[in-house]
Order: sequence, then C-alpha cells, then structure tokens
Amino acid sequence: MNSASDLPEYSLDDWLAAGSVQPVLPDDLPDWLEPLVTAARSGVETGILGDAGRDVPESGPGGEQPRYSAVLILIGHGDGDGGGDPTVLLTHRNPRMRTHSGQIAFPGGRRESVDASPIHTAVREAVEETACDPGSIVPVALLQPLYIDRTNHAVIPVLAWWRTPGPVHPATEESDWVRPVPVADLVAPKVRSRIGFLDWHGPAFSIDGYLLWGFTGGVVDAVLNLAGWEQPWEEPWQDGQPVDVVDLFAALETSRNGENLVPALLGDEVGGELQQSPDQDSVTVSTTTRATTRDTTRSAKEVDG
Repeated sequence: MNSASDLPEYSLDDWLAAGSVQPVLPDDLPDWLEPLVTAARSGVETGILGDAGRDVPESGPGGEQPRYSAVLILIGHGDGDGGGDPTVLLTHRNPRMRTHSGQIAFPGGRRESVDASPIHTAVREAVEETACDPGSIVPVALLQPLYIDRTNHAVIPVLAWWRTPGPVHPATEESDWVRPVPVADLVAPKVRSRIGFLDWHGPAFSIDGYLLWGFTGGVVDAVLNLAGWEQPWEEPWQDGQPVDVVDLFAALETSRNGENLVPALLGDEVGGELQQSPDQDSVTVSTTTRATTRDTTRSAKEVDG
C-alpha cells in the first residue's frame, strides 16, 4: 500500500476535509439504525470520540505527516431484512503479523492513490480483506478523525449499513477470521471490562475468549453508546477514575488473541508482513514480555492501537 509520503498531491488538510463531508443518506434507511446514524453525523462526543488526545496533529512524534487511514464499521442484521439482531463486522488479525498481531479490528487500512475519499478507502479495504460485496455496503456517516500515535495514523471511521449481508471470509493473510458479531454479544455486562497499563485504560469486550480492546474497542464502545444499545456494565467512577481496571497483560495472557505487544512497546516499525519463524506458529504475550515492558520508557498510550 502507498503511504502518505507517496501521495504529495494529497495533503492532511485534504484528508481531514474529505472526512467532514457526510454521505447522502438512502431513502430506505431502516428505523432501527436511524438513532445511531443521527448521533454519528451530529458529531456527538462520547468515549474515544471525546478524547482530546485523539485529535489529529499536524505531524507525528518523528515530525512526519500522519498517515491517512480509514476503517469500516459495517452494521447489519443477521437475516438481512431487518428482522434479526444487529451485527458489526470484525476481523481477527493473524497472530503472525508484524503489526497489530492478534488484535480484533475493523476492516480498514491506508489510503491509496485510487481512493477519492475516506469512504472509498474503507470500502476498498473491507472488500479486499473480507470479500464482502461492495454493492451491499451503504455508507451513512463519517465519525470524527482519530489519531493513533504509535503508528502515526489519522484514522477516519466510516459507519455503513450492510443492506444485504452476505458471505465473508479472510481474503488475505492479514486475518484468520472474519465474522459479523451480534451486538447482543457486545452489550452484555458479563463480557465487558476495563483494562489498563500504566496510566492508560480503556473499554474491552470478551468475544468467545478473544479480547477486543484498544482503538477498536474504544470505537465499538462509542458506537454502542451513540446507538443507545449500551447496557450498564461499570461501577461509577470515583474522583474521575474507574474503580475496577484489569491489567492489560493479564487479560491478554488468558485470551485467545495470540497478541504480540513487543513491537508496540519497543518501537518496532516493521510493516505488516507475516513473521517468518519456522519454529513458532504464533506469537503470544509471555511473562518475559511483561517484565520487559515494565522497564520501557515509551508512553502507555502508545500501546492502544
């Protein structure tokens, strides 16, 4: 994929301006989706969407212009005609990937020169990653741009209605599963938690033993809140801080993610290619990794991505 530096004719201001243009709504937008779409288009700030630390800077930590990226938040119904439960399409990153290994994520990625807007980026990436039918995707809102400092990405989440849900599967080696996850499985208080590392904490979800957290977990949390689907799950905060925070590494060690946080914490800037380790089928967070990360001076927020 092309990086922002490969596209000198397209500036950060261009990217952010394109992210402020809301798509035209379809006449057949279902009633059950309207509250979420209305809130998303109005710029309501909640959770990660109200975090000033996510504002996109003019340049990243190394002085480089942020990379332009978009993710697709594809919301559908299980039976495709509005009679089932709402779902959101998620992927699980291959644990052998160099970046974001083992994480649950939305389909998405960097802008390429063929992309006229963040919507084009998000839809193209989703089709490439999941083999979903682009004709079934109806963009309905653009959320505010969010910054991921450890990867220097300016990410624009694109909310879309999956008008006619169809078969999906991992279409590249980047993911080892792709599935529409029922919203009912995300709002149940028993699957929700708050995880943290040093001075960072964020919402998390348990999905069949996998841990959804970080950037994607924060956006899912915000979407549930905007839609009015969220159920009470957390004790009231005290003095501006959450009462119950689970250690990030402890949570990952008991999950099925197979996640490797060493590149995130130690600054490995290698691309997204697969790790070629013939004697290692997957990468997991080990006790040694935890000990190493406790000594690092990198910001805890740089883990969240």
